[in-house]
Amino acid sequence: MFASTAGGRIALDRGGAAQEFTVDVHNGNTRAYTGLRVVLQMETMAQTAAAPAANGLVLERRDPATGAWRRAELRVANDMYPHHLYPDGTPLAREASRVERYRLRALADGPAGSQPLLVQLVDTSAPEDAGTDLAVPRTASLMVTVNAGRG
Repeated sequence: MFASTAGGRIALDRGGAAQEFTVDVHNGNTRAYTGLRVVLQMETMAQTAAAPAANGLVLERRDPATGAWRRAELRVANDMYPHHLYPDGTPLAREASRVERYRLRALADGPAGSQPLLVQLVDTSAPEDAGTDLAVPRTASLMVTVNAGRG
C-alpha cells in the first residue's frame, strides 16, 4: 500500500480548493483478505484552542461505482483506534489491487498548520487480540499543510 499526491504533499489554503490523493492497495500471493479498510487519521492542528471537528478539514472519497464524491471519516486523535472496532472492510483477493481516490479541503474557519496524515490499511477481520503487525498490515503518511489563505 502507498499513498501519493501531486508534489508529494497536501498543501491547502483555508477556504480554498480541495487536493486529491490516492491510496493504492496491492495484495501479494500469501492470502486473500475478507475485510480491508483504509483508515485516515491525524493529530490536532489547533495550538491554543479546541480544534474544530476533523481539524477544520473535509475528507471525501470517490465512489468508484458512481464517480460521486462522498464524505469520508477523518479521525483526529492522538491515540490509535483499535482495529476490531472499525466497521467491516472490503475483500481483497490474492494478487489483486485497488486504488482509492480521496480529496481533502480546508474550511475557511479551520486552523492553519502542518501535520502528517496517517494512512493505515486495517484488517477488520483480524482477531481482537491480534498484534499490530497482523491487524494493520501497512501504513503510510502524507504531510498536510494548511495555509491561512489569501486575504
